[in-house]
Amino acid sequence: METPPMSSVLSSGSTSSYVLKKGSQSNKVGITFTNDEDGNLRIAKVVSGGLAAKHGLEPGDVVTEINGVPVANADRYQAAQMIRNSEGDLNIVTATSIDASTSLANGPSFDAIVEDDPTVSMAALNKYPISFVLIAVQAFAALVLFNSFEYGPVDEFATPKYIVFRDIMVMLLLGFGYLMTFLEKYGLGAVGLTMLVTVLNMECNFVFEGMLTGGGLKISMDSIINAEFSAAALLISFGALIGRATPLQMCLIAVTESLFYAINKVVIVIGLLKAEDVGGTITIHMFGAYFGLACAYALGPQEKASASNNSASRVSDVFSLLGTTLLWVYWPSFVGATETGAPVFEMRCLNNTIIALIGSTSATFFLSQYLNEGKFDAVHVQNSTLAGGVAIGATARLALCPGLTFVVGLAAGTVSVLGYFYSSPYLEQTFGIFDTCGVGNLHGYPSVLGGLLSILFVLLDSNAEFLAYGMSLQWLMQLLAVMATLTMAVITGYWTGSSFLLTSPFFASVPDYEDAVWWIDVE
Repeated sequence: METPPMSSVLSSGSTSSYVLKKGSQSNKVGITFTNDEDGNLRIAKVVSGGLAAKHGLEPGDVVTEINGVPVANADRYQAAQMIRNSEGDLNIVTATSIDASTSLANGPSFDAIVEDDPTVSMAALNKYPISFVLIAVQAFAALVLFNSFEYGPVDEFATPKYIVFRDIMVMLLLGFGYLMTFLEKYGLGAVGLTMLVTVLNMECNFVFEGMLTGGGLKISMDSIINAEFSAAALLISFGALIGRATPLQMCLIAVTESLFYAINKVVIVIGLLKAEDVGGTITIHMFGAYFGLACAYALGPQEKASASNNSASRVSDVFSLLGTTLLWVYWPSFVGATETGAPVFEMRCLNNTIIALIGSTSATFFLSQYLNEGKFDAVHVQNSTLAGGVAIGATARLALCPGLTFVVGLAAGTVSVLGYFYSSPYLEQTFGIFDTCGVGNLHGYPSVLGGLLSILFVLLDSNAEFLAYGMSLQWLMQLLAVMATLTMAVITGYWTGSSFLLTSPFFASVPDYEDAVWWIDVE
């Protein structure tokens, strides 16, 4: 892109008028605003080498007009939105620049104004707390790994297990990461924070699940894959909060959810109830979705001016679809991860998952265009196409008819699309639950569907050798597993959200869904 020509500057008394050749709306200006103690709109920061800097705008200037609209006492976010929405010639009128080393008349020094800017000071405010959390988790993990862990038996290792690990890690870091890049201004946060919270959660799961399982603390491909399952539940919860929860808050949630996930899975669903859930419909998708939704409920409704940042562009939607395709391709490996040593069960897991995904994809494209007057909704395609993989997980290794598996996929895709179309607006307006990625529709409703269907499906293959109970009891264990997981997820999720997501008045002014708050060199 060619560098725009320098602005024309017209001075009149103590004011200067700048005409910036911005061009298209997508071009960046490189300017940050703040309001001083008197409410004056001032330039807080000018990005070096940016359009504003090249045109001579300076930090400390009072901005009086933008494109002919008086803004001397306008809110900084309103002013920033006016800049973003402008195109062609951008006219800015300022008072005479004030040197950064002097104090502003009737207000704080310029240094104080910069610190009051949320895009600058919120990250600085979190510097030491997030450093403490990261160091504490690493120290704890290192201490336990040094003193308590050992390698698992070498005869339990098999190359197919490493392949499964690799496939699932692609799902976590690339699939989930890029799926959440639909937020136009939060792509770095989507992919970057996905990596951070994934490794934090896995570290904690080594300890928590290892201790709860018993038999000694061992690092093996099995324990690593189990840690990936835990991280998957966390990333599902992250989808409900992405853009609103700070990196510090997500780190705290990553640690806390790892413990509650392990208790629900190891102690309740698998330990006490011995429910069938080979692909994590109940323990991963259901728990992660409703834990995240409970956190979102605790966080409260989205009332910030920056709510408009929760939007997508054609480019961000394409990147999100890339994440969808990666998840789609690797999902069968996720469902069959624990069955690599059992060819019959592994074959069923893979085949049933593929057929279910085909069904949910078909249903999604049909219903999306049907509800939108013949046009497809990218949100539906990015998410609901995957719903079949969510729903079939609980019963994927049962000897099911392929036609039945296909119907499960069709039903899951339908429920998911209807959730996006009807449920999401209802939950926002009625309960103030703002689910950024719609995890309730992709993971929540399909997991409940899959969990309830497992009550019936275990009766169809009641003699399966891996079922802990016969026909008279296994269906009841499936029902209790669904009820217990929903209860555990909602209670612990709400407690976690209430503990870590309560916002201060200062945080209330920090823009949501904005990479510039947390990443350097982002305009």
